[in-house]
Amino acid sequence: MDISKRSVRKIAFLTIFALACFGFLWESPNDAISRRASVTDDQYRQNAGYLSDPLKEKDTAVYWHIPKSSGSTMKIYYGCIGLTLATQSGTTAGHETDRTLQVWERTLPGWSPVKFVNVDTSKIEGVFRAKNLGLAESGLADVVFSPYPQTVTYMFTPSHQARFFALFRHPIERAVSLFYYQQVATWERTEGVYQPELADMTIEEWLTQESGTTGYIGNTYMRDLLHKHQFSDDDLEKAKDILRTKFLIGLTTNVEESVERFDKYFGWYDNEKRSECKRKAIQKGVNKNPHDALKEDSKAWDILAEMNKWDLQLYEFIVQLYEEQGELFRTVTTEDIA
Repeated sequence: MDISKRSVRKIAFLTIFALACFGFLWESPNDAISRRASVTDDQYRQNAGYLSDPLKEKDTAVYWHIPKSSGSTMKIYYGCIGLTLATQSGTTAGHETDRTLQVWERTLPGWSPVKFVNVDTSKIEGVFRAKNLGLAESGLADVVFSPYPQTVTYMFTPSHQARFFALFRHPIERAVSLFYYQQVATWERTEGVYQPELADMTIEEWLTQESGTTGYIGNTYMRDLLHKHQFSDDDLEKAKDILRTKFLIGLTTNVEESVERFDKYFGWYDNEKRSECKRKAIQKGVNKNPHDALKEDSKAWDILAEMNKWDLQLYEFIVQLYEEQGELFRTVTTEDIA
């Protein structure tokens, strides 16, 4: 398929999607104005594109990498189909001292070479470095991965906007997975992730110890979306509004369907490597760590529910939003982008 046809297909789908979004999310011009005004954070409002607006050539896909929510799988998948990634791997092999942006390739065991931009957007200081180097304006990254959605908007501008998408997992299940993962994750580069001492603790002990290097802090979704630690009902509504207007939602309980939506929205659906990469990365999974599930009537579950009371409320909304966004994709068939 030649490039012009690929572009036409992408534009056709995005136009259809934008019209569907407009009809679904905004019923009137007045409602549109009120929704836009309700996203009060300047960085989200100005530097992140609205889900309903057609993608622009200068926009960049930004994946909110939430720990233990299939983020590693998504990196491998999008690297496998040939996209250029901005991740923590970008500054390995001595590239942390590069003074200008460049794309380089790294071969991962069992995979074809993956293309990286020489920045590390997994760290706040790395986001600032990427901003200073002009990553958003360069157009070098097809997907930026970062655990800090509010902070990463600083890297973008109204003319070079972020387009957010993410996979979300039940907050308690995610916390339990994190507890077991940190016991064995010898390969992790990020300081504080690998904590072998947790193998000698029960999950209740982990949760009730004083906060510190091994302590657990809940409400990750709210903290990272809003970049704060204390919350009110108004904060919850603000977080909902940001997700509703700025994020394409996926769920770890429906990874394959979520990826179908992501790829259709961003114009990656007709990538010739999709089927093979989906089989190797999405269906098999990456960086898995099987463990026993936590019982809902356990003390640990109750502790986690209290520690994540805001995230649990937000997650209910996320699941609802996922279903609502599904209606948008059901209005577009494969023939519309074929």
